[in-house]
Amino acid sequence: MTSQVQRRAVTHDRLARMVRIAMMGSLAFLLMYFGEFRIPFFADFLKYDPGDVPAMVTTFTMGPAAGVAVQGIKSLLFWISGKTTTGLVGVAANFFAGAALALTAGLVNWLVDRVSRRSWFWDIVAVLCGTVAMTAIMIPINALLIYPAWGMQGAAAWQGALTISTPFNLFKGILSSALSLAFYRKLQPFLAGENLRRPA
Repeated sequence: MTSQVQRRAVTHDRLARMVRIAMMGSLAFLLMYFGEFRIPFFADFLKYDPGDVPAMVTTFTMGPAAGVAVQGIKSLLFWISGKTTTGLVGVAANFFAGAALALTAGLVNWLVDRVSRRSWFWDIVAVLCGTVAMTAIMIPINALLIYPAWGMQGAAAWQGALTISTPFNLFKGILSSALSLAFYRKLQPFLAGENLRRPA
């Protein structure tokens, strides 16, 4: 009887986790779909959207795999919506960028949990590592995929990736990370399922 109750509890926890990930993925899509806007001082075609924030909040509270899953849901829904102007290439690039941000930050936090006690300092280190990883991975993706899709080839594409997109991606990563750090502790009890567990 005890083992059966335990199995039911595990199944319930897994289902609840999947539901929370799906909810955060849907929220990320809505923020991406309706929340994009242009940032002054950057090129007109570069627009910021806060769609990475729910994924970062999820990776801090539920782990890096959950954060990447939120990025996948967001990108898939955005592609299905038909709003993308760069087609599947642009959606894939957005996913890889967001996944690099969430995965790297989540892995740093996971390592910190193993050797030390998490703190605001380590949270900031984690998001900075995530921002650097995202910016780095987007350089070849922009130069080899995105800019050629817009008709820019060779050295010009690499120059655009380095001088136009890289500063924007650094700004995007820092802003999304700052917003994530502002919200994730408040949402942690819900996303971790603490408020859904019944007392023994």
